[in-house]
Amino acid sequence: MSVASRLTVKTREVFRPAHRETVFCETLVVGNSIAAYTAILAILQAGGQVCWAQAGPLNLAKTLNQQSRAESRFSWRQGRRISLWEDATIMSQSQQLFWANWQRQPALSASSAPSSEAALSSAAAARSPATPGREVQFRQAIAPYLQSQQLMLIPQGRPMRVLYSQKRDQRRVHQVVFQEATTQQRFQIHARLILDATTDGILQKDLTDAADSVLIPELKLTVDETMAAFKRAAQGAVFADSIAVVLMLDRDRPGKFRPLSVPLRSLILQDTEGFLSVSLPGCEPQLRSVFQHPRTQWTLGEAAGQVAAKAAQLGGIVALRSQPNWQWTLQQTLVRQGIPVFAFDDIALDDPDFEAIQMVAIADVVRTARRRDLSFYPETPVTKAVLASALARLPQPAAPATVAVAPPPSDVTVYHWAEQAIRAAIAQQTMPLEDEQAFAPSKVISKRLLWQILQPLYPANITTPLVTADETPVRRRHLSRSLYPILNVRFAR
Repeated sequence: MSVASRLTVKTREVFRPAHRETVFCETLVVGNSIAAYTAILAILQAGGQVCWAQAGPLNLAKTLNQQSRAESRFSWRQGRRISLWEDATIMSQSQQLFWANWQRQPALSASSAPSSEAALSSAAAARSPATPGREVQFRQAIAPYLQSQQLMLIPQGRPMRVLYSQKRDQRRVHQVVFQEATTQQRFQIHARLILDATTDGILQKDLTDAADSVLIPELKLTVDETMAAFKRAAQGAVFADSIAVVLMLDRDRPGKFRPLSVPLRSLILQDTEGFLSVSLPGCEPQLRSVFQHPRTQWTLGEAAGQVAAKAAQLGGIVALRSQPNWQWTLQQTLVRQGIPVFAFDDIALDDPDFEAIQMVAIADVVRTARRRDLSFYPETPVTKAVLASALARLPQPAAPATVAVAPPPSDVTVYHWAEQAIRAAIAQQTMPLEDEQAFAPSKVISKRLLWQILQPLYPANITTPLVTADETPVRRRHLSRSLYPILNVRFAR
């Protein structure tokens, strides 16, 4: 991270730029929201360098204290209170750990609470190591990064203008002008990537004013389309570039929560590079309350931070999205950080097959057993029809000149849900008939047969089965685990 020579460094590891100073950094996060804080943490934990302009008083503890853990919430299944494991499934791993610690910490009184600067200063923490309170959690998490100067903290800068350059129809955001709250001095921060994590999208509004035109996201979430998707499937709309899952209330069923998938395109403005709208994705006004919930803000910031870190490594959002199969690689990074991207209500984050089940679902190869609920049913046995359907959904390594389709077997009618997949499996000789005419679509697959069917599809380095090759039934978790290496190879090309 490079900064101009006249930058003044205060005690408590807080940076105060001089008047008309220009600060250069890799990534700039602006805002005092929970999304800003979690984006910062995600970038730092991914090894990135970042400047955080808080743009106002920091009241994270107060915001979270207002969100009671005892709030009335319901399961995604109608008429049943949400259980502890379901509550955990929608939250990322880091958020679960945070809340577990949060409940054990007392809140500071107003008289003993530190200032917004001291609250996130490692020096302040060192002077009073025994200071109780939930605010300690915030400063403890970022203290090492302040000390190493991987994080540059500027607490009192109010954003005044967003500067950009334009070449033809492409806009490149590169700088934000700030005004120091107490001295009224102005300074600039120049960054490759700027994250607007202000609660009301101040930077995006300023950018719109500067461009003298309406700037719209690449994908705008609407109420009608969202609710229509819920009627088709319990997961609602699942986007190819989904980066997070949040909860929203079903307007047609009061008290019922639904999973809402957030696509990366809703954070990106059309024809604009170097800018992400983090705390307020593109959506209709009726959906804004969904994204103002503290837990949702946490999820948005954490996911956007991982995206920003990945983009910074490659040179920007455009460079990130120009990579082959970038969506698969990015979503895999998120899932490996314990961030759910696909909504299941029965697969916990510590499930040994969490990554495989998430990624195989993201690829639309094996998802929920039924469209009308969010359960994966990991221990349910796999039938030949289910396996044929999964094989048909695998991305093909090369498009065949003609798609072979065999005549239907005697025990599979044209009305069978997997009829086309079964005929393709027979024609391509990937799955056997039971005899000359019957397929036995309801027969449960054994682990030995699964290995025999999938072995030709595996990369050369996999020479032993991923599940014990015996005559016991294949479970749905075994199927996802066994298909995951095939997907990895095909998406890596």
